[in-house]
Amino acid sequence: MAFFDAGDAAIYYEITGEGEPLMLLHGYALNSLMWEMQIPALAEKYQVITVDLRGFGQSSCGKSWSGNAMADDISGLVKHLDLKSCTMLGFSLSGAIAFRIAYFHPDRIARLIMVSASLPSSGAPRKRAESLAQKRELDILMARGVDGWADKAGFRSGPLVGNIFKRNPEAEPIWERILKRHNPEFLRQMMEARANSSPSENWRDKLAEITQPTLIVAGGQDKRFIDASHYFQRKIPNAQLQTISGAGHMLNLEKPEEFNRVVLEFLESYE
Repeated sequence: MAFFDAGDAAIYYEITGEGEPLMLLHGYALNSLMWEMQIPALAEKYQVITVDLRGFGQSSCGKSWSGNAMADDISGLVKHLDLKSCTMLGFSLSGAIAFRIAYFHPDRIARLIMVSASLPSSGAPRKRAESLAQKRELDILMARGVDGWADKAGFRSGPLVGNIFKRNPEAEPIWERILKRHNPEFLRQMMEARANSSPSENWRDKLAEITQPTLIVAGGQDKRFIDASHYFQRKIPNAQLQTISGAGHMLNLEKPEEFNRVVLEFLESYE
């Protein structure tokens, strides 16, 4: 376990195993503990690097929080560790971050994996409803702390979380550890910085410039993000889509063995 100095933030990361590097990035409101069911299987053949993105888990935030800021953090870590021929995996929110890193560092990022990935920014201004929702989330955190935020914002109950535990009860204690790792001050910094950020560039137009072999993994029941996965497949030139049936958004926790197999088969096909 170690920290990378990103200037205005300290970025927490861990390295497990040896071999070709494979970096795993997490989604919003999560942290690197979400990969507990992947690390043992992947680290048998690869050097697995897990990261807490700025503002989440053990990573501080500073005054800036955006896709570009997080991509700069991870790009800096890639250079700091002198990673070459690295596979970059992004989940949900961080799919757009992984894409940016692959775009800027084709010499270092050999392959790209997008899991339940959200679309990168179109450059359109943030909608008022989204800004209000973000303000409400910050108000909840300030009034109720991390536990209250997790409960009120739906990170402990509701269709998303409930389906994880129905499909794989072993994921529930991992989920609790994910939530307990968050630092309330770092989350506050993240939410305040997010409120002051604004989209400025259409990243979707750059998807066609990705040159790396790309694996897109989607849950067959992930209604909110499945269209984005098909969009990536159409726009990224050398992309393949694998759909895991019976899984939703958190497919790595819902169906870990099948997810691990899909990722390993993709990596091993380029050995």
